[in-house]
Amino acid sequence: MDFLNGKIKTIYFKYLSAAFGSALITSIYSIVDMAMVGQYHGPEGSAALAVVAPVWNIIYSFGLLMGIGGSILFSTIRGKADGNERKSNEYFTASVIGSIVLALIIWALIICFDRQLLVFFGAQDHTLTLAREYVRPIKVAIPFFLFNQMLVAYLRNDKNPALATGAVLAGGIFNIFGDYFFVFVCDMGAYGAGLATAIGSTISFLAMLSHFFMKKNTLRLVRPERLFGKLKEILVTGFSTFFIDVAMGILTILFNRQIMIYLGTNALAVYGVIVNISTFVQCCHFPVLRTLLPASAAEYLFHILFPGADEAQSGLYRFGGQGTCHQRHPDLSAPGSV
Repeated sequence: MDFLNGKIKTIYFKYLSAAFGSALITSIYSIVDMAMVGQYHGPEGSAALAVVAPVWNIIYSFGLLMGIGGSILFSTIRGKADGNERKSNEYFTASVIGSIVLALIIWALIICFDRQLLVFFGAQDHTLTLAREYVRPIKVAIPFFLFNQMLVAYLRNDKNPALATGAVLAGGIFNIFGDYFFVFVCDMGAYGAGLATAIGSTISFLAMLSHFFMKKNTLRLVRPERLFGKLKEILVTGFSTFFIDVAMGILTILFNRQIMIYLGTNALAVYGVIVNISTFVQCCHFPVLRTLLPASAAEYLFHILFPGADEAQSGLYRFGGQGTCHQRHPDLSAPGSV
């Protein structure tokens, strides 16, 4: 799909539906996890999943750091006149390397210090036992959760948003039905919910890998020049998105600890439900901005290269991309730009 010459309304809604669908299903199966475990174990089950919630914020935030940060730079380069494919793929490779390093660090921390982390997140007594049961099967699949966030961003920027959405939907739908099967039919309780989540994430990852076997795939692993310099650029570009998600995790940890100290398990179970509803609402508006990222990066380069272009030539100007570009690139307000 041509970001610069294509019909902006078609492009926008195609990417919006993809981003909205994948974000929505992720929040829905978090709610289903809590509902199933809560029904099986009672308030302590819901409280246990509220304790685990910051783990997801931390993992997803690092995945978005590499995915959003790298894919913006990737699309910016593709939007240039020469559209240097190798150089853009250097950022993709840097994102993959950064994701592997971060995934290994997080993996080691959760495998070796899961008890200490969950206690720090607010778990106590039986809540701690249930939280560890839920996390036990997830430990195996931790890298997939981070890589899924990174790959979704790149697939959208490589003009395959449908696969990104389909992969997340496949994993999410399996998780929803798998929760019921493992938790109640197999009588596994919290462990079963964690198992369904781990398998669902693996399904999403494998589905997204199919993109690399398609003819339209332009993502390649290449040897990057100045790897650390590119990683620094990715970190700077993706930091704002990373900070929003990790800040939500920190806030949840603080609330969890205070609620357990002053109100107890039942109150934490109620708060856990509220956190999931809050995540659902946020997932409804995040895609509106993220939909603009692939095309706005290309448009930005278009106006740098062709400063005389008028508004009629800029589809994103008419559709709200101006606000996004001004936030990331204040110099666009200078004379001769959009």
